[in-house]
Order: sequence, then C-alpha cells, then structure tokens
Amino acid sequence: MPSTWWTIDRTEILRKLLAIGVSFSGIAAELGEGVTRNMVCGKIHRMEFTGPGTYRRRTDEQIEATKRAKSERRNERRRSQRVTVVRVPVNLEALRCVEVIPLGKTLLELGPNECRYPFGDNAPYSFCGHPQFEGSSYCGGHFGLTARRGQS
Repeated sequence: MPSTWWTIDRTEILRKLLAIGVSFSGIAAELGEGVTRNMVCGKIHRMEFTGPGTYRRRTDEQIEATKRAKSERRNERRRSQRVTVVRVPVNLEALRCVEVIPLGKTLLELGPNECRYPFGDNAPYSFCGHPQFEGSSYCGGHFGLTARRGQS
C-alpha cells in the first residue's frame, strides 16, 4: 500500500472503531480494501494510542523514568548474580616437591617415555624427565599429583 493510504478520514475511522472496542482484525475488515491486521497494529503503534479515544506521546520525564527503572532492575539482577571469589594462596613449590628430583630436561631433550611434568613459572620451562608411569605422561610421583580421584 502507498504511504498516502492512511488519510485523515481513515485515521479518524480507525480511532472511532478502536474507541468502541473493535478488535484490530475487525477494524481491518471494516476498512476493507486489502487492509491487514498488521497494518492496523502498525498505525496504532505509530499514533501511540494509549486507550479508548486518546493517543499521546510520552514526555521526556516518562522516558527517563522508564530508563532509570530498567537500569535499576538490571543492576539488581547483576548484584544478585555476583559470585565472590576467594583466592587462597597455594605454595606451588610444595606441590612440585614430591620425592622426585627433576632432571631439568627441555622439551626437545625429552625421550618418548619420559615424564613431562613441567617446572618453572616462566619460559623456558624444564621437565622432570624420569621414566613414565604406565599409561601416563608422568612419572609415579607426579602422576599422584595430577591424577583425578577415582582414577588409578
């Protein structure tokens, strides 16, 4: 439909039918000429119709109040979803000091069946290098540090 389809007369008919409580599809049928329910919904939305016989635009204060209320609800939701993370200092040296003294091999020096447990906090890293525990990438001592409970 061309944009000039909604004339002042048709808009007045729309307003009157809406004021007496006719449904959107009923208004579309009453206006005829290929008018769809969606066209009626769109026109009423653009008119910002708020109730029987009236239509008005929201004031800037109402718009700001709505924005503030949405922001407060969003902030409250975020506050309720916050998780407190407690960091417990862990002595990494104590974890790495099992009864195994690392051989300090580089990755290129490691053989196919040597423990790949890393040592060092920054590159270049060194690796344990002792013989691997069967079915693991680590030696027996380091396997105990890395195995999950329930696994052997």
